[in-house]
Amino acid sequence: MKTLKSFIVESFISLIIILLLFGVGYYYHDYIGRFIQDLSNRYRPCEEPIAYSLGDIDSRFNITPEKLLADIKQVEEIWESPINKELFKYSVTGDLKINLIYDYRQKATDDLKKIGLVISDDQAGYNMLKSKYDSLFASYNEQKNSLDILVANYNIAKNALERDINYWNKKGGAPKDEYDALEQRRINLNNQVATINQEKDSLNSLVDTINSTKIILNKLIVELNLQVDTYNTVGASTGKEFDEGQYVSNASGRSIDVFQFSDENKLSRVLAHEFGHALGLEHIDNAKAIMYYLNEGINEKLTTDDITALKDKCGIK
Repeated sequence: MKTLKSFIVESFISLIIILLLFGVGYYYHDYIGRFIQDLSNRYRPCEEPIAYSLGDIDSRFNITPEKLLADIKQVEEIWESPINKELFKYSVTGDLKINLIYDYRQKATDDLKKIGLVISDDQAGYNMLKSKYDSLFASYNEQKNSLDILVANYNIAKNALERDINYWNKKGGAPKDEYDALEQRRINLNNQVATINQEKDSLNSLVDTINSTKIILNKLIVELNLQVDTYNTVGASTGKEFDEGQYVSNASGRSIDVFQFSDENKLSRVLAHEFGHALGLEHIDNAKAIMYYLNEGINEKLTTDDITALKDKCGIK
C-alpha cells in the first residue's frame, strides 16, 4: 500500500511530465502541425482542403495582395471544378505560404518590356529575340570600342598634364599664361571624366538588357528543345536556372515561390502547376498538361491526363 509521501511524489512527477509534454507540444506546435498535415496529404489526400496564405510579396511585381488573392481563387477552380471538391482554401494563418520573389528572372522579363518586347514561348518568339540580341550585341561592341578610345585618350592627356605640372613645379611655378593653360587642360580632363562616366552608365544599362535577353533566350532554348548553344551573360553570371516557380516542403514549412511571370495568364499557369505539386502530383509527360515539367502551355484548364492524375491521387473513380 502506497504511503502518502510516495503518492505525493508520484503525483508530482506525473504533473511534471504532463507539463513537459504540454510545453514541448506548444513549442513545436507549428512543426507538429505541419507533420500531421503532411501525413494527411500523403495517406488521406484531398480529405481536407489545403489552407494557404500570402507570404512575402515583392512590390516590384506590381500586383496588390487583393488582386493576387483573386487570381489564386481562379486557380483553385482549375483543380476543384473537374472533381467538384474543395481542395484549397484561403486562411490568414494558412500553412502553405505563397511568395512572389523578385530576382534576375523577373528582372529579365521587366527589362525586355522596357524596350517593348513581350516574347511568346515559341519558335517565332525565339527568332525575334535572337534578332534583337544580335542587334544589341552589335551596339555593345560599338559602344565598348568608343568607350575604350575615350579612356585611352583621357589617360594620354592626364599623363601629359601631370608631366607638365611636375615640370613647372620643379621650376618654382608656371608663368600666368602657362598656369592658365594648365588649368584649362585640367577642366577639359574633368569634362572628359564626366563624359566617360555617362558612357559607362549607358554601356552598363545595355549590358543589363543583353544579359536579360540572354536569360530569356536560354529559357526558350530549353523549353523548345532547340539544338543550339546556350548563351553566357556579359560580366557576372546571374544564375543557370530559370524555374518560374517552385513548391517547397521541408522542416521550415511549405511554400509556393513564384519567380517570374510575363502576364496574368502566366501567373495563373505557374500557380496552378505548383498547386498540383502541393496536392502531391508529379510531372506528366504531356506538353499541354498543367503538370508538364515546363510551363509552356496556354490552356487554362486541366487536360485529361491532369484529371486522371488528380483522381488517382484523391482516390476518385
